[in-house]
Amino acid sequence: MKIKNKKKIKLDSLKRILPTSIVIFLMIALLLTPVPFIKISPGPLFNTVGKEMDQDVISINGVKTYASKGELNFTTVSETGGPFGRLVLIDAISAWIDPTQAVVPTSDLYPEVVDPEVIKKENERAFSGSQTDAIAAALRYLKIPVEVKVVVDSVVVDSPSDGKIEPGDMVISVDKIEVKTATDVVRLVQLRKPNEVIELTISRDKKVENVLVTGTELKSDTSKASIGISIGPGIDPPYDFKFGVAEVGGPSAGLMLTLGIIDELTENDLTAGKIIAGTGTINYLGEVGPIGGIRQKLEGAQNSGAQLFLAPIDNCDEISSDNYKSMPVVAVSTLDSAIKAIETFTKTGSIKGLKTCS
Repeated sequence: MKIKNKKKIKLDSLKRILPTSIVIFLMIALLLTPVPFIKISPGPLFNTVGKEMDQDVISINGVKTYASKGELNFTTVSETGGPFGRLVLIDAISAWIDPTQAVVPTSDLYPEVVDPEVIKKENERAFSGSQTDAIAAALRYLKIPVEVKVVVDSVVVDSPSDGKIEPGDMVISVDKIEVKTATDVVRLVQLRKPNEVIELTISRDKKVENVLVTGTELKSDTSKASIGISIGPGIDPPYDFKFGVAEVGGPSAGLMLTLGIIDELTENDLTAGKIIAGTGTINYLGEVGPIGGIRQKLEGAQNSGAQLFLAPIDNCDEISSDNYKSMPVVAVSTLDSAIKAIETFTKTGSIKGLKTCS
């Protein structure tokens, strides 16, 4: 009898334990389920007047350069999920709770499923373009003559432009609107819808001609037109510039690369020994544009000990300078305003009189 009672007790206990085990198993499985979101986290910083992996981030040959005692860092973000690996529910919840990270629907950043290699190449091309823009903007600021053109880098085979436009063509206008930067071309093309005819005025072998191209769907956003070309700035600088940064993409390093070039080409140490960080696109006119992941870039800079942060003025609606008491945040719209901010801070130790995002 005692043995039977023990068996009955064990069976009853097992009946109670099994449902609990199943619930725990299901909860674990749910938390490990991939979700259609992307986690954005603070990424590493790169000192444009320093070294990365024993290589100068910016190397200029053919002219005397000057060392800097401080740092001019461009900031980055890291993405997890979407085209960049799997993001599971528990990681998404953890990032959502963490104020230093952000979680956004994959469709917000990549409206269509896009091959990671395509994204990587586009980001690399954008980073390369930002380097050229930075060279042009820096030389223009230093009053060193350099001619800047908007040039076709490549043409996709069987695209609407194949056979009509060639690599090396200089783009003068899109739909009769003059373009000054590669960004202008992209913006004007993407204002049109697929199947609409787009007129480009180009110069080839010193001959100007108008070319009509019927747009197709942009892979990352099918509501916008694409004509199958990559555009970049074209310059012939008087010095040899090399950039020693790998595995970085996008155009947001433009401003800090420009400042790094200016600092290397001028005897006066722009940093005055301070650690300065920032972000922002730039064109050859020295105009600073907005970027993504501004809050994560601010967190990364603050955690790395930056003493001043330069933020694009168009990103101000996303942040408040009051949240970064240990690291003053100055809003800039041009290269001139960025340099003024640095000089004011290094001379006075404050940002009094400068525009902030508060």
